[in-house]
Amino acid sequence: MNSSPQKKWGIIGDGQLARMLALAAYPLGIRPVMLTSDANSSGAQVCPLQVRGSTNSRTDLHALLSQVDFAIIESEFVNCDLLEATSLANKVIPSIGSLRTLQDKLEQKKLLKRLGISTSPFYEPRLGFHGFEQLLKETSSAKVLKFATLGYDGKGVCVLEGKSTDRSRAEEFFQVATDRKIQVFAEDRVDFIYEVAMVSARSSTGEIFHYPLVLSEQREGVCYRVCGPAVHFGVDSSLELLAMKWSQKIAEETNLIGTFAVEFFVTKGGSLLVNEIAPRVHNSAHYTQNAGFVSQFENHWRAVAGLPLGKTEAKGIFAMQNFLGPTGLFSKESAPIPSVTPAGSLHWYGKAGLSPKRKLGHLNVHGSLEQKEKLLKEVTSALISWEKETLRQIPPSPMEIKL
Repeated sequence: MNSSPQKKWGIIGDGQLARMLALAAYPLGIRPVMLTSDANSSGAQVCPLQVRGSTNSRTDLHALLSQVDFAIIESEFVNCDLLEATSLANKVIPSIGSLRTLQDKLEQKKLLKRLGISTSPFYEPRLGFHGFEQLLKETSSAKVLKFATLGYDGKGVCVLEGKSTDRSRAEEFFQVATDRKIQVFAEDRVDFIYEVAMVSARSSTGEIFHYPLVLSEQREGVCYRVCGPAVHFGVDSSLELLAMKWSQKIAEETNLIGTFAVEFFVTKGGSLLVNEIAPRVHNSAHYTQNAGFVSQFENHWRAVAGLPLGKTEAKGIFAMQNFLGPTGLFSKESAPIPSVTPAGSLHWYGKAGLSPKRKLGHLNVHGSLEQKEKLLKEVTSALISWEKETLRQIPPSPMEIKL
């Protein structure tokens, strides 16, 4: 594949990941064309070359792909059938074959099992909710229900907590999935002490580099904070080596090209289990924009264009704090831009409007090992100050709160 930066490149999607991909493209001499439905979207604000349209339209996808030599994705949840219907799907990186496997979490689990990579036991309730009820009778471990497709940021997940309300919650979850024609599967709930992630980049030439393993803190299923390298936060270095081995094995098996992420659990027994795979740039490596020598976004372009990958070591200790829409706050007004110290690097996404848990921007800090606690306090302080200022400027009103 001759996919050099001199070729014309497209980006399918227009959110914050597309925004950061576009910004990373320009220093490499790449001027991407973005498929966007809104000129004011986070991505479109920084990408003047655009095709106006929807990622869910075969006609609009064809319009973009007909203008470029190759295209990258912002989200793995692109419609592969629509892309193939354009007759131009061979321009998309990663390939449609890779995407079909990795956009389906149940197929991910089957892949991991086939490769001998540890993951939590999983089950396919073949008779919908009634099949799940039978599963509960046959097994004693706590369960997590998941959408096989289209689940992200805590959406499409139902954690059963051993309460009397579990049955009704599970039945409702299955009904939503049925209405959306989404398959549900179940997996054993993992008793873990850490959630960690590894972001890697694999080039079209076969070269693969790994960023450090990081701690990923989730709040209600959404990434809240990332810090690392994980080996400096209590994670054994042998687990980082194992994460590298498994990430490479997954990428080679699926012929995955570009930057991608593998999320893991570290169990109380000290074992590593793969949770999910994301075949794209990932929130857990946003810190690389400032604490890395080459960001995950630049390495994504390098990987798909067949350029040499940049170094993936970190500049000491780092933390990345997401700014998420405050709980209960719905507004058409935009959130205020946070005030940060000169030591922090703010990346704001330019999104209009507010809703709970919506990703609005992130703050990166980094320093020496001795500054670890100071850095964590700095991002926490910045977040608290921003939340207070947001609620001061945009107080919740009864009309804006959705019950």
